[in-house]
Amino acid sequence: MVLEQPVLTAQRATVARRQSVDLVWPRHLIIPCVLLVGLLGLYLSNQHFVESTDTVGNELLPLSVLRYGSLTFDQYYARANSDGSYPTGEAAIVQGSVPADGAYRVLPEVPEKSFPWWFLRINGHTVSLYPILPGLLNTPVFLVASWLGVDLDTNIAALTRVTTALLAALSVLATYLALVQVCAKRGTAVYLTLAFALGTAVWSANSRSLYQHGAATLFIAAGLAALLTRRPHFVALAGLCFGLAFATRPTNAIIAAAIALYVLRHERRSLPGFIALGAIPVIALTWYSWVYLGTPFALGQGQGLSGFSGTEWAVAFVGLLISPNRGLLVFSPIFFFTLAYAVWSIRRRQELRLLPYVVWSSLGLVAMYSLWMQWPGGHTYGYRFLIELTPGLMLLLAAAWPTLIEPRPYLRALFLVALLASMYIHGLGAEASPCGFDDEPNEIDFHHERLWDVANGEIARCTRSEVSAFETKLAETGAA
Repeated sequence: MVLEQPVLTAQRATVARRQSVDLVWPRHLIIPCVLLVGLLGLYLSNQHFVESTDTVGNELLPLSVLRYGSLTFDQYYARANSDGSYPTGEAAIVQGSVPADGAYRVLPEVPEKSFPWWFLRINGHTVSLYPILPGLLNTPVFLVASWLGVDLDTNIAALTRVTTALLAALSVLATYLALVQVCAKRGTAVYLTLAFALGTAVWSANSRSLYQHGAATLFIAAGLAALLTRRPHFVALAGLCFGLAFATRPTNAIIAAAIALYVLRHERRSLPGFIALGAIPVIALTWYSWVYLGTPFALGQGQGLSGFSGTEWAVAFVGLLISPNRGLLVFSPIFFFTLAYAVWSIRRRQELRLLPYVVWSSLGLVAMYSLWMQWPGGHTYGYRFLIELTPGLMLLLAAAWPTLIEPRPYLRALFLVALLASMYIHGLGAEASPCGFDDEPNEIDFHHERLWDVANGEIARCTRSEVSAFETKLAETGAA
């Protein structure tokens, strides 16, 4: 009974708030605008942009779209020889098609190949191995830059950094719009939104790299915000958002399916619109797969399902949650409170009926990635594969706040400690990573046992790197 009274009070306050809040009024736009502008400035101030073989296609795609009206990368590669073979090594690249300092993005990784592994050649065309929706979202920034006379070829990383910061800031805004409908107090919504912005991989990863996760996190957060309004048109719009999340990263099918089941059971009158709008990106993905990848079942990528054959699934499941170098709960300890609330509430009736679907889809996504052979996510900082879970986990945290955390001063203090730790870890990652953990003393993709190393792990290395840099700067200042 001690726990139930705060729940009822918070529920009544939340219902009253939903009835009174109308986001179209200017006074309700002040906080979202401040959050968007402030966090965009913070994310843009970070000069440590991270490129990866996974992101190259999305960095280069705007050039293909704007200059050639194409979704391929044929402009970089020599045509086939008369016998059907292709030139290899440096000879594979069309001279002058790419600046010398950017050739690493298109050069084959070994001299015997005619294109790098992050591209595919299908029916004579060179296409990305990965889904291209983040690359399409990257295009508007390149378009504006071209209008302003910016040299696109020599500013690919700088322009893409603007896109990643925008996507991250917009995902924070969307999360705020979701939280403000759940929290009894607007101040709590702001507090938890800042926790999301600074205490999760949105800062350390999404804001400075163009993996699929940044766009997918935005779409999921926007979809949750639309769902929570319970207005038919917005619930239908949520279908589009979750369809886009799936098209961006097909593994988000687990989240999209759980949300579709929620709409079927609790928002049935909105189901036709939800399905119709959700089908649009799915149809577009199918068309792209058929035309450019040779089969409508490719899901917009060339990887297939063979990677879901991992044999260390139990270790992977635990590692995705608590390993010192990839664990969700290690890099964002604020989610310990989410986990506690999820366990506590699993058999209790929820006023917010969406929450059980968030819990089970989150569990499903972790279980699915436990079957992936490279479950650590390659060269990365933190829990890259689980970033899309963070908007839903924040909803659970918002539900936990009035029930478990706010009534107890010691839990409020513990949450603040967890938040400060989360902010330190992701601020450290944004500023200092990568710190050599993935490469030294050996390749992390083949030595998963190192993921449990604390003393010489990612956080420890980056901390030592920052301390060393500070001491060096201090010594230089003293010498001057």
